[in-house]
Parts: sequence; structure tokens; C-alpha cells
Amino acid sequence: MDVTIIGGGIAGLALAHELAPDHAVTVLESSPGPRGGGFMIDFFGPGFLAAERMGIIEELRSRGHAFDGVRYGTPDGKESGRIDVGPLVAAAGGRYFSILRPEVELGLLAVLPQSVELRCSARVTAVRDPALEDAGASGRAAVDLADGNTLETDLIVACDGVRSVARELVAPGHGPIVPMGYRVASYLYDDPELAAELGERMLMTDTVGRVGWAYAADDSRVGVMLAERVRAAGTKRPTPDRERLQREFAGLHPQVDRALVHAPESFYDDLVAQAIAPRWSRGRIVLAGDAAHAPSLLAGQGTSVAIAGAEALARSLRATGPYVQAGLAEYERRWRPTAEKVQRSGRRSAAFFTPSSPAQLRGQQIARRVVGLPGVSRLVTRSFIAP
Repeated sequence: MDVTIIGGGIAGLALAHELAPDHAVTVLESSPGPRGGGFMIDFFGPGFLAAERMGIIEELRSRGHAFDGVRYGTPDGKESGRIDVGPLVAAAGGRYFSILRPEVELGLLAVLPQSVELRCSARVTAVRDPALEDAGASGRAAVDLADGNTLETDLIVACDGVRSVARELVAPGHGPIVPMGYRVASYLYDDPELAAELGERMLMTDTVGRVGWAYAADDSRVGVMLAERVRAAGTKRPTPDRERLQREFAGLHPQVDRALVHAPESFYDDLVAQAIAPRWSRGRIVLAGDAAHAPSLLAGQGTSVAIAGAEALARSLRATGPYVQAGLAEYERRWRPTAEKVQRSGRRSAAFFTPSSPAQLRGQQIARRVVGLPGVSRLVTRSFIAP
């Protein structure tokens, strides 16, 4: 059958890779090409196992990096603690590495089957399924594009992120994002000197209300991520403002201050949010990746569940053959419990990254020391990576 995937990000490309042997796949991506910038993510859990089964793990690993861990720093530049990544890697059986999110997309593009039609600069304005309006209606589902063209298809898979254009149609009343009360900005820039200083440990500031990360993305580039608490109201995406960023996050740590000087005019800036949908498919339209179950950027497993969820959808469709509706139902039955578990974990862990008071910060500092004790670290990390 003809399958149209909206979104050429991680979930969309992973799904296209798995569907290509059995279907005619078209991927519609709104950007003109692979997206730069981005931030470092830790890759482990169900997505790692899925990538192994898909035969793409070595391509991704070759683009990844193994950090020694995290060091925590106070505004005066002093080190206030460390966490080593070794116990997490051991608990994951070696199935763990860090990788820039754009490199995941580039890796998936490198192994994308030639039969997949990838259309860039193809912005989707609406999706339609005549059967949703009239149970007896015939005709195929359709995707309307900003250039005025319409693409008819047998199945639409919305992999277009937390602000999906299709979620409201699939799950009426659940189209908007669910803000979690945080805002995050990130960017990459060239700074070989600071990259060398940061070395093999990420820096995370020991601060209240606002927090900054800085890390060596490679020998010459530095990655920066900045998070702050905001009121959990409103769903509109914020507008990046370089001067605001420099003003609001000044003083977290001397190395973060150095990186703020080089903040670009355009950078990633968005609310931390989840996507909640009581159903993932309706008619010939199905949600996948963040469009279905965004766990939030602070959950730490968005990439993993995007890849694993894409594989789960492809496997379910393959298992049910021509019975597409049965395949979509099986996908949700099999994958929803895992996706919802990661979402719950994301809601619990978000406050860990941005403590709201000195008392909460002190509690986290004590917890970090406890995690470092023999036996405790392994127990905690096993719990953390459990699919």
C-alpha cells in the first residue's frame, strides 16, 4: 500500500526504514534539508534494542560519543559533585552512548532505503480521511500541502512532533500540547578552547530555578542547553531572543557565561511539553513518535521511544498483512504501556533538572552522593533504563 509519513525526523525516518521493504513510502519533511543545531541525548533503553534489530545500531554508534559523566558546578565556578556514567553503561549491558540529536537523523538518512521518496520543503497544512466524515464514503486519505498540491494515500502516519497537525483529528480535544512548566533553549557553536576545557564530562550547573549544561560536542564545538521554570499556561511556541537568553541565564557558571556570549540569533527555544492522546489511530490516520506520546525533552528517552515505537508500528502492520486496522490496534496495544511509562517517568524527573528551591537543590546534592555508593548506583540505573 501507499504510506505517507508526515515528518522526516527520527520517528519518521526510522519508520520509513522499516516499512520500505513492504510498502511504497513517501516522507514529507517541512525543512529544506537535514536540520543542524540540536542537543546531545543519551541513547539507551528500548530504542537501542530496536536499532539492533533494525540493523542500524553501528551506524548510530559510529556517530556517537562516550562521556565519562557529569560534573556539577556552582555560580562561583567551584565543582560541587560528580556522577560517573560507568554504572549506567554497565546496567545497560554496554548498550548506551551519547549522540547529538541531528546525528541520529543523519545516521537514519544514511541507511534509508532508496525506494523511499523523501520530499523536503513539503509543509503539510491539513490531513483528511473521507471515511471519518461519512462511514460509507469511498476514496483515499489525503494530505494537503502548503504549495497547493494534494497527495492521496492509503495510510497517513503523523510523525510530525509534539505539535502534530493530525492529533486533533485522531483524538478530538487532545490536539494541543500539555506544557510541563519548563522552557528549554539550546545551540551549538565553535569554541575549541572551551571544548578542550570541558573535556569528557558534561557540565551541569548547581542552581535554583534556572540551570545550564555545557559540553564538548566534538574537538571544536561546544553544546549549550539552558532550562528554566515557567508558568504552565499557554501552548504557543516562544520566540528565540538572544538578548533575553543572555540576560536570564547570566551568572550560572563562568563557563556557561563564556558560552552565552556566543549565543546565535536563531536557536532552539521551546516549551517542555508532552503529547497526550487517548487513541493513536482513527480511520486511515495514525500517530507515531512525539505526535502520539512525546515524553518531553527532560525525560531523556524521546529518541529511544521514537525509534522503538516506529519499529513496533512497522512490526504490527507486517504481522497483520492486509488488515491495516488490526495492525494499528495491535501497535497501540503493544506499545502504549511502554510509552506511557516513559511519560510518567518524564513527569517525575523534570523537577530534578531544575530545582525550585535551595532545599530541593540540597536534597538533590545529597541524593547524588547516595547514588555514588556501591550497589545503590547499579540499582538506580537499572530502574532508570528498564523499558
